[in-house]
Amino acid sequence: MEPNPKKLFQLALCVLFLFALLFIVYLSFVAIAGEEGKLLIERGWVSFKNFVLQNGFWLFCSIAILPGFILPVAPLLTLAGYWGGEHGPWLACLNCVLALAVNLCWTYWFARKPGRSLIKVILSRTKFNVPEKPPENLFQWAFVLRLTPGVPFIFTNYILAFLKMPFGSYLLLSLPILSVTACGYVLIFAGFFGGEQVEESAERWAYALGGVALIVAMTLLGRRLTGKNKHAD
Repeated sequence: MEPNPKKLFQLALCVLFLFALLFIVYLSFVAIAGEEGKLLIERGWVSFKNFVLQNGFWLFCSIAILPGFILPVAPLLTLAGYWGGEHGPWLACLNCVLALAVNLCWTYWFARKPGRSLIKVILSRTKFNVPEKPPENLFQWAFVLRLTPGVPFIFTNYILAFLKMPFGSYLLLSLPILSVTACGYVLIFAGFFGGEQVEESAERWAYALGGVALIVAMTLLGRRLTGKNKHAD
């Protein structure tokens, strides 16, 4: 049985609606606070950056927690790479993998329980509904979603949880893909920023090019699988 594209599209619209609400809140804050509000956000980011770079534990806690609230993970991975230049790129990669594992777990169960209940309440007044049974080839769809460039990983976390993908399969598929991609970014930034642990020019280039290779490999794999899925349809 093929997954119903209409139901998947409806579910995607629901999640995007929640994301849009958060974005509207941000725009409303900027509109009301004006330039002072923008400066406040900029200063807050600088203070946050300085704090987490001096306290690695909180940096990786932020990677584990903040993306679940639809905040972009890319700036955090940039900071992880910078931290890795000072404390060791591979240590930064290991910490990122652990942080992502925590994020995958808590966002899954949040979406599976209270999040799903909330979506049901929202949809109760519409003609749409949340699928009660997962598609038989959901594992296939999960691969495509995880490897499609431009799809935020937190979006996929919530989608797969809403569709009741078994937790073991969800973690087994998601963690390796996200880990390789995140480590790619960390190595790139560690190579560019350097630091006490990345001093030699050749070593810096090795980290940066290794990170680029990981990102390119995952992107090509994603396009290949996406192309096969389209042909199968």
